[in-house]
Amino acid sequence: MHGKSILGIILFLLTLALTILHGSLTDKYIQNHQLSNQIKKGTIQQISNLDLENSYFYQSPELQFIEPQNFHNTQTVIPRKNQSRLKNISTSPSQPTYEAIDILWILLCSGLVFIMQPGFMCLESGLTRSKNSINVAIKNFTDFGISVACFWSFGFAFMFGSSSSGIIGHSKFFLATDLQPFDAAFFLFQAMFCGTATTIVSGAVAERMKFASYLFVAFLVSGLVYPIFGHWVWNGVDTGVLIGWLGQRGFVDFAGSSVVHSIGGWVSLATLLIIGPRTGRFPPGRPPEKIHGSNLPLSVLGAMLIWFGWFGFNGGSTLVLNGQVAGIIVNTVLASVGGMLTTLGVGWYIRRIPSVELLINGTLSGLVGITAACHAVTAFSAILIGIIAAIVTMLVEQALEKIRVDDAVGAIPVHLGGGIWGTLAVAFFGKAEVLDTGLSFSQQLTVQLLGIFAAFLLGFCLVYPILFITNKLYFFRVSQADEHIGLNVSEHRAKTEILDLFRVMDSQARTQDLSLRVPVEPFTEVGQIANRYNQVMDILEEVTARNDAIIKVATDAIITFTNPELEIISINPSASEIFGYENQDLIGRSIYQIFDFTINPLTMEKMDTKHLLTEVEELTVETLKLWINPDLIFYQSLEIKNYCYVFDLQDIQPENWQSFFPSFLHLLEENLVDIQTESELQKKSDQQHYYIEQLISKIADSGNLYELVGIRADGSLFPMEIALREAKFNQKTFYTGTFRDITDRKESEIKLKENEQRFRSLSRATFEGIMIQEQGKIVEINIAAAQMFRYELSEMIGMNTFDLITPEYQDFVLEKIASGYEKPYEVVGVRKDESTFPLEIEAKIFFYRGNKNRVAALRDITERKLAEAALRESEERFRSVMEQAADAFIIYEMNGKIVDVNQSTCKSLGYKREELLNLYIEDIEVNFLSEKMYEKWQNLIPGTPMTI
Repeated sequence: MHGKSILGIILFLLTLALTILHGSLTDKYIQNHQLSNQIKKGTIQQISNLDLENSYFYQSPELQFIEPQNFHNTQTVIPRKNQSRLKNISTSPSQPTYEAIDILWILLCSGLVFIMQPGFMCLESGLTRSKNSINVAIKNFTDFGISVACFWSFGFAFMFGSSSSGIIGHSKFFLATDLQPFDAAFFLFQAMFCGTATTIVSGAVAERMKFASYLFVAFLVSGLVYPIFGHWVWNGVDTGVLIGWLGQRGFVDFAGSSVVHSIGGWVSLATLLIIGPRTGRFPPGRPPEKIHGSNLPLSVLGAMLIWFGWFGFNGGSTLVLNGQVAGIIVNTVLASVGGMLTTLGVGWYIRRIPSVELLINGTLSGLVGITAACHAVTAFSAILIGIIAAIVTMLVEQALEKIRVDDAVGAIPVHLGGGIWGTLAVAFFGKAEVLDTGLSFSQQLTVQLLGIFAAFLLGFCLVYPILFITNKLYFFRVSQADEHIGLNVSEHRAKTEILDLFRVMDSQARTQDLSLRVPVEPFTEVGQIANRYNQVMDILEEVTARNDAIIKVATDAIITFTNPELEIISINPSASEIFGYENQDLIGRSIYQIFDFTINPLTMEKMDTKHLLTEVEELTVETLKLWINPDLIFYQSLEIKNYCYVFDLQDIQPENWQSFFPSFLHLLEENLVDIQTESELQKKSDQQHYYIEQLISKIADSGNLYELVGIRADGSLFPMEIALREAKFNQKTFYTGTFRDITDRKESEIKLKENEQRFRSLSRATFEGIMIQEQGKIVEINIAAAQMFRYELSEMIGMNTFDLITPEYQDFVLEKIASGYEKPYEVVGVRKDESTFPLEIEAKIFFYRGNKNRVAALRDITERKLAEAALRESEERFRSVMEQAADAFIIYEMNGKIVDVNQSTCKSLGYKREELLNLYIEDIEVNFLSEKMYEKWQNLIPGTPMTI
């Protein structure tokens, strides 16, 4: 960048030298081309119904009187010579009517251009954050005073004073107040232009530049850069003959696309490269962050004020109220509308929304684009210029974002991009007879490009090294702390209602003191926010106090540690007690120091290496890689690809995580050559750290309890049960876990092993579902019940119990519940897939914490119903066979009670079936009571026949 700056200065000085060298040709050029360079801005007003001899008409002293023509003819002009337009006009109160109207028009347009100042203030304040709005407003307010003061003192002299070889003026310093009316009006109009060029920089550098630094830039623009470039282009415009070296060559910039807007854009770019982007605008390694404005309606109001002021900006540049004015203002409006509609359509298509910022910048870019040629183009050309200007603005905005240049309000895309295009549009769309430069298209385009390059040299190549050197002596940018609190406070000590709120929030962030409260200013919006914030803090403090109490009285260790560093950042008192450390001695230690991941918590022993190798070989792994030199591996049974062990944790079942990871770490210890170099040891440590981090991550993701081996301060080992949860805050990740010493439980587990085995066998054999209901809602349910209805456990919690029963049985169940019925009853259940099945329910009422609950045992009796149906079918087949048999069949109980008979029995014995079902065997056998007969009947049981 420094080399480019030096090259720019050299080119600038070379341009000046070449211009001075050709200064001797200036007079000859003027003499030969006077008529072609005359600016046709004086119009003879046709005065109807008056005697021409008694009327006042302005006549150039060096030209013959021109006959009056129609006022609306844009070619009806008076050429001006090298003297003041008002030099030979009487200064008596009775001035000619047309002269007074011209002066009035210039003053009116000066007021319109001045309205652009509050427009820029509203625009920039709305597009920036509220914490900087006062600073933006005061910069716009102050830079106008700086620019007018500088322009009056020496800027006007540099720009419109007697020219030195067309480079810079050297007269009219500190203008007197006794100027001729036209000269005074002309100075005022040009001072407004100077203020506009200066205030462009304000928006671009908003939210990060010191106020004093900005005043220096405003002084540089209004006192040096703008007047000098304005001299090159416009010197002599008030007399009718252009004297500046660019103006002499036919460069056309009617109202300032280059003189005002490009200069403001180039200076803005140079300044932004010095001060850099706003904090957070371009985060490293991430896409740019959009910094939203505080008041878009205010920005829209500002844009419309600028739009209105532009009528005077372009219309007043005629310096007379002639027939050109109406067309110029119409072209101005059409170009701005073309730019607006272009950004509306293109922006809506790209961003899927009508962006307010794009609409504003599109409108302003159309205005900037038309400014150079508004007097010399058709209405259609004006619209086309506005459309292209809007497209150029969007492209420049994207380019700045790519090179990470932060323009807070889009001043560079609008004023520099639109200004360059507007300058070129003169050659492409300007009517040659109106431009009247005597140049062909290619010559005009070359001259316009020369003007753009000259603006670059003066506005960027000269300004950048000046700002660079000054920035070394006095740093332009505010500190990061000042930028954070906002320039309203840091630069102007301007307190706002929201400042106290921010201060309390910042203090809470630093001290973590939740007892701090925000002062409440009644009857204001911020006061209402502060009141609500205090209410939230009251609740938060209460909840935090409860949580702190729970944490402090908890018997389990509660530890929070970072990810991925695994460094302990907070503990509760029980953690120090369990691990045997004093108070907060655990803070800052690594999680490795209190856990041994290579010990099997079930056996409290190291893993067997051979067994571990087999275990690892059985896993197909691809996603996680452990990089290692294969020459250092003793066991070549492991698959090695691309100099790394390859493992896929996705193939490891959750129940195997706990045993796999200690095994893997132990495998590392057994199979890595112990090279006592710092790099190899660090590599080994990093590898272990990586896989332990994966283990911890999976434990946290699963949400289940896991067992590991803890290490006390004295080095003793003990089994622990842990539960981890991952939390994220501010792009930081940390873990919080509960760690329970399960030494006593492990000892009890050994004693209860047999009971546990019996219980496990019993539980596996139990197929009943258990469900607890409260007010008709499921509050607890076991896995068997969930599987019965084919739901996940989490899905059934909170369900209405009647959703599990078909509608026709719901009233029946409700009746059973209301009556307190506690015996089994059958209904039809509904599964998740809407299939039905027979269901038996047996429920009892119990009270828990004062609430009436109902526990129900659920049985899927599908198989029982199928068996009953099969039994009934079998009975029916047996009865059919028995009834049709010729032999007599008697079915009786062991006590001799007849249960059933067939028709053949009834016929043989002469009984009816109903009569036999009420008899016993002894009733139909007279000898039944004899001991021998009883033995015969007993022989019937194994199937021995007998005669009775």
